[in-house]
Amino acid sequence: MAFNYDQYLRVDKMPTLWCWGCGDGVILKSVIRAIDKMGWDMDKVCVVSGIGCSGRFSSYINCNTVHTTHGRTIAYATGIKLTRPDAHVIVVAGDGDGLAIGGNHTIHGCRRNIDLNFILINNFIYGLTNSQISPTTPQGMWCVSAQNGNIDPTFDACKLAIGAGASFVARETMLDPKKLEKVLVKGFSHKGFSFFDI
Repeated sequence: MAFNYDQYLRVDKMPTLWCWGCGDGVILKSVIRAIDKMGWDMDKVCVVSGIGCSGRFSSYINCNTVHTTHGRTIAYATGIKLTRPDAHVIVVAGDGDGLAIGGNHTIHGCRRNIDLNFILINNFIYGLTNSQISPTTPQGMWCVSAQNGNIDPTFDACKLAIGAGASFVARETMLDPKKLEKVLVKGFSHKGFSFFDI
């Protein structure tokens, strides 16, 4: 039997604005299936998203949502969790949003081990702004903003999260949505800061 996503989506916002073949839609569907497996009441779920392609996440999922300013997803999510400790707070940010301008908030969210679920959609570039280098762009990779190749060393997002104190850290690809769903369920079940590098 096919899974019914409509009850979890703002169907009036469909189709999405994501490009065909983009992994963001696959990640959204995996998150929805994980929420369903957790049995969470959507009135107690809050999705906080930032800027960039991943920022659209909060537009499409039918729960409490906050679309924040660039790099401030963890700051907003922390405030939500402190005022509503019973809420299931899911943060969605891109690698540029979560590790560049928002890097300090990410580090301190991990350090405080706040009960948040942080999904880093890591496509190794600032995708929405036409492929500028991000903290996870592989060294030597050509981008619009690095036409001779990226000269900066590359962040390993998981090592950063572990080093900062996150108590659940996982890396998975959107190319295996069923496995991604299982990893999300495991992290959503964890009490403390859950960091997913996808």
